[in-house]
Amino acid sequence: MNAKKRLQEEKDILQEEKDRLQEEEKLKIQKEKDRAFKERRASVIEMLKETYYPGHSTTAKRVIERHLIREFGLKPREATYHGGNIIESLHMSGILSEAPEDVARGTLLKINIRQLQSHKP
Repeated sequence: MNAKKRLQEEKDILQEEKDRLQEEEKLKIQKEKDRAFKERRASVIEMLKETYYPGHSTTAKRVIERHLIREFGLKPREATYHGGNIIESLHMSGILSEAPEDVARGTLLKINIRQLQSHKP
């Protein structure tokens, strides 16, 4: 009976160690994803600052996706995914908003130059 109990305890300890290592790996991966997102977002903001002027509207999604492909070597599908996340983040911070003249498609975005220029990384 003691041998079975000891064997079970060893299995439990090994499983706990395995779970701990998996959790550490998940945290490490998430940290890397967050770092990459911040780096890409900062790069996109810098590109927008250099490119756009007051009152400018653009199909920013395509511009941002192409920037991500050029600067970070992403594939088009990856650029679409990451570009969408960046646009959502910029929309939440008030840098991008939907242009009122494009209510049908909703693809035209207006860039708030004041917010963009006052943005601190």
